[in-house]
Amino acid sequence: MRIPTRTLVTACVLSVALLASGCAGAGVKQTRVGDLVFLQAVGERGPGPFTDSAATGPAASESPRIGAKMSAGELAAPLRAARTVSGATPGLYRGTPRVARCDVERHIRYLAADPARADAFAGVVGVRRAALPAYLRGLTPVVLGADTRVTNHAYQGRRADDYQAVLQAGTAVLVDDRGLPRVRCACGNPLAPPAPTRGGASARGTPWPGYRPNKVIVVSPAPRAVTSLTLVDSGHRTWTERRTGQDVRRDRVVPPPAQATTSPSPTPRGNPARTAPPAPAAPVRTAPPAPAAPVRTAPPAPAAPVRTAPPTPAAPVRTAPPAPAAPVRTAPPTPAAPVRTPTAPSAAGAPGAPGTAGASDVPGGSVSGVPGGAGTPGLPAADGA
Repeated sequence: MRIPTRTLVTACVLSVALLASGCAGAGVKQTRVGDLVFLQAVGERGPGPFTDSAATGPAASESPRIGAKMSAGELAAPLRAARTVSGATPGLYRGTPRVARCDVERHIRYLAADPARADAFAGVVGVRRAALPAYLRGLTPVVLGADTRVTNHAYQGRRADDYQAVLQAGTAVLVDDRGLPRVRCACGNPLAPPAPTRGGASARGTPWPGYRPNKVIVVSPAPRAVTSLTLVDSGHRTWTERRTGQDVRRDRVVPPPAQATTSPSPTPRGNPARTAPPAPAAPVRTAPPAPAAPVRTAPPAPAAPVRTAPPTPAAPVRTAPPAPAAPVRTAPPTPAAPVRTPTAPSAAGAPGAPGTAGASDVPGGSVSGVPGGAGTPGLPAADGA
């Protein structure tokens, strides 16, 4: 059934008047618009706590110190919009080096003592009951740096009932490796990202000093798992790098990051699941660069002429005249022995010269032992033979 607009306006006016006069009950501080969102201060356990408190140290609020009181109109402002901040944003969470504001082992013992509560808790976070200790030890203890919208869970009738809540800045929580709050240490309740609201949301509960509906944020998961978170100690302005997990002994003090936020103020959006795109940056106009002065370079000096010494004339090579060949002396040929031929007889049968024998005296017409005689081969025969 649709409620007439005039009726809603009348109800709003009456509520504001009651708030202004102080007649409204302490439990209801805002007009009902759409879904209800419960305001939970730092030390408040809330309805249906899962366990006793595992928070350690004094409860300290991180809400802004605002001296002026809220007007009735601000109290009645609905939570139609929220601001979204990535869980890995440096300075989103607070923390003191090597100080854990939540006792994880105590929380594990509380759940182990009541299997029914442990089963209900495990069903919310999506693990088996036997895996709860490892899951809780993998979470990181931090402190909220701003009023934060979450989905809280109350333990009622052996099961977990979810409801929307705003946790005050300074609340000790355990976050996962995407920077999402997963456990509220004051009551041991499992946490989840906030659900979208229908027609806006109105807060219920007692607001704390510094609470402003338009300052409430929603934490979105980091794009990828992180191995550490950068925390800030707002009292001492100390920045700490805390490794993911329950062991805070590995905390390391670091210089302030280049991009950090101590009071998150991202672009507002209407649906917690969707974020508005960032506004385009204003164009930066830069003056044209001044022309560079011409560079004058001196002409290169002429190269000095290279004088080369005339080549030294080669010394004449004097060669010794060839030694005259020694005369070859050859022995004179030995004169051939004269061949003596016998004198032919002047007449046949005539006796030879005196002292010589005639032809008839030599048998065969030859002289024995005399070369060249008649009948010797190679010698001419005597004339008239």
